[in-house]
Amino acid sequence: MLSMYSHVLGLPVISASNGLKIGNLKDVIFSRENKGVVAFVMEKGSNPVKGNVVMLHDVLSLGNDALIVSSPDCLLNYRKFKKSFEESEKIQLRGLKIYTRQGEDIGVVQDILFDYRTGKVEGVQVSDGLVQDILKGRSILPFIGKVEISNSNILIENGAVEEMVSTGGGLRSRLGNDTIM
Repeated sequence: MLSMYSHVLGLPVISASNGLKIGNLKDVIFSRENKGVVAFVMEKGSNPVKGNVVMLHDVLSLGNDALIVSSPDCLLNYRKFKKSFEESEKIQLRGLKIYTRQGEDIGVVQDILFDYRTGKVEGVQVSDGLVQDILKGRSILPFIGKVEISNSNILIENGAVEEMVSTGGGLRSRLGNDTIM
């Protein structure tokens, strides 16, 4: 099941061992090396727990309404997590510019589509600027072929651009293509 980064933020984190809500999902940590999710950071709730980081392999499920973990015992303290995970590996995908290997500017990453079971980032939602977003809506760019991620850019194959899918938003789709120039 694919999840959208912006849709999972704020979801309750539930322990399968006792059914208690142990917090709310605060962030998703992405790795540059494996181009995917490595962990989830949660804001602690009212139930006392020892940590606030859920490693991907400890997630039982991630649905539309909650993130389910096996038990509160699987949580790591953020400081302990940082020691085992190099900070240089952590990448903030939102806001990165996207270019093709031929030098074409595709836009900026607005949201991230990922599979919680594999951790793999499957694609990104692309913003082409406010005016274009209003007129045409945003598109989903699948991560097909070789994808290179730096601190400021993403470099993709041209084939991925050909596979971009419109999300169906924008004024043009609501009013008809001929109405707006």
